[in-house]
Amino acid sequence: MVTGDNTDSLSLKVDAGLNRDSIKNCHTVISLSKTGFSILVSGAEKRQILLSAQAYWSAAKDMAALTAQYEKCLDQLPISPDHSASIQCLVNFQKFSLVPEDYYQKGNGQKILSYTAKLSKGDRIYTDHWTGSQVIMVHAIPEQISEWIKKRLGQAIIHHEATAIDRLHGLLPQNNFSGLLYVSPNEADFYLSERGSLRWYNKFEYQTEEDLLYFILYCLEQNRFLPTELQLKVGGLSLKGDKLRVLLERYIAEVKDISIPSVFRLSPMISEKELRENINLLGVL
Repeated sequence: MVTGDNTDSLSLKVDAGLNRDSIKNCHTVISLSKTGFSILVSGAEKRQILLSAQAYWSAAKDMAALTAQYEKCLDQLPISPDHSASIQCLVNFQKFSLVPEDYYQKGNGQKILSYTAKLSKGDRIYTDHWTGSQVIMVHAIPEQISEWIKKRLGQAIIHHEATAIDRLHGLLPQNNFSGLLYVSPNEADFYLSERGSLRWYNKFEYQTEEDLLYFILYCLEQNRFLPTELQLKVGGLSLKGDKLRVLLERYIAEVKDISIPSVFRLSPMISEKELRENINLLGVL
């Protein structure tokens, strides 16, 4: 299992035709978390993936140190993302809540989050509309991170990372009982749907593969999903044959890699295996 203690060096794959001139017609998605940075760049039609890169590190509580890590990653890129035709920025700082759209009232985001998260002074509140699921994702970003995004990435549109997962789910084949597990360093997203409609979503921290297995089985029990009926798709830092996959296959009916939606094409420099670590970013292209 890959954890946040591995590396802060950027693993980069880039198409030979991507340069400071062609980036002006491209579209960029960047993901920021406490333990990592990842980026995808697509061509003008948002279908051909021209760049994929990611880096991981130990979780840092100090926001200045965290933005310094983001800057280090940006400095290793052969292009400047802020020169793209568009930039979307995914953030993941664990303070979030999903609210049925019928119950959400504009301006109540901070109050809603205060029930489920300990907000800090200066936290900025954002909302994402999950149209297909008819819910509002309310989430908070540390003030220093929000200001860094505005300063460094210009007019970037900000979403919670889970919004990309919700939209990616909509691009994949649907089954009666489906799960989507996206594994990151020391945390994972778990999304459950029934006949294509959202039933449950949460993000959780873990230390071992057994932690992940226990959490998934517990969530299935709470949602009255039988593991023997679930078709689970896995992406991120987990590949067929690793310890996590072996554990999951003992209990769950079908476990397979998240497939890259057929609408996307990859540069010859980027393999499907390499893109799988960043496959969640495809959801907001």
